[in-house]
Amino acid sequence: MLEFSKFPYKNDFFQKILVKWYEQNKRDLPWRDITDPYKIWISEIILQQTRVNQGLNYYLRFINRFPTVEILANASEDEVLKYWQGLGYYSRARNLHKTAHQIRTDFQGVFPSDFSKLLQLSGIGEYTAAAIASFAFNQFHAVVDGNVYRVISRLFGIDTPIDSGIGKKQIALLAKQLLPEIDPGIYNQAIMEFGALQCVPVSPDCMVCPLQPYCKAYASDLVNILPIKN
Repeated sequence: MLEFSKFPYKNDFFQKILVKWYEQNKRDLPWRDITDPYKIWISEIILQQTRVNQGLNYYLRFINRFPTVEILANASEDEVLKYWQGLGYYSRARNLHKTAHQIRTDFQGVFPSDFSKLLQLSGIGEYTAAAIASFAFNQFHAVVDGNVYRVISRLFGIDTPIDSGIGKKQIALLAKQLLPEIDPGIYNQAIMEFGALQCVPVSPDCMVCPLQPYCKAYASDLVNILPIKN
């Protein structure tokens, strides 16, 4: 098992590098720089199985018709599915509608901020709960998606398959240890965006990467091999 203390990332210089990169390179997206848990939730559900460039227009159309959780709860399921048409995986839309009812009934129409309560909502697992808690409420929860798996695997030179139980725990532990106590939300968005735009799956441009001097995969010529899957 990797010992985090052996790596030079325990102080905040690593986090500052990522956040600076993010501020200079982030995409201008409507769910960025907001703290509305409802809109963040909708964006996360849409992007679960959909690329950003495809999901953007669907998000804007959906939010325009259902701008609040109350309006979504009051709509019919048929109308919600109509506005979801083309995105596929329609269970996502049904869970959105069901969750809107839950929030209205169980939480008096107020989106819960507590991580454990978020997990009680339909269609919300640990990743989505962490994203809402972090982005909307700036809480200390590491948000680990495929981009984060890739960045951490390469940075630390992890050759454990990321789809194995051990690999998932290893990445989750490092992600939590890297998470700063101050402004964890912006850091989470920074590392996710870094994986989406800079540390891409195939042939990333390591020559312009600000983390290249600290990257174990680059030093070992393993960038196009990591992360490993079973």
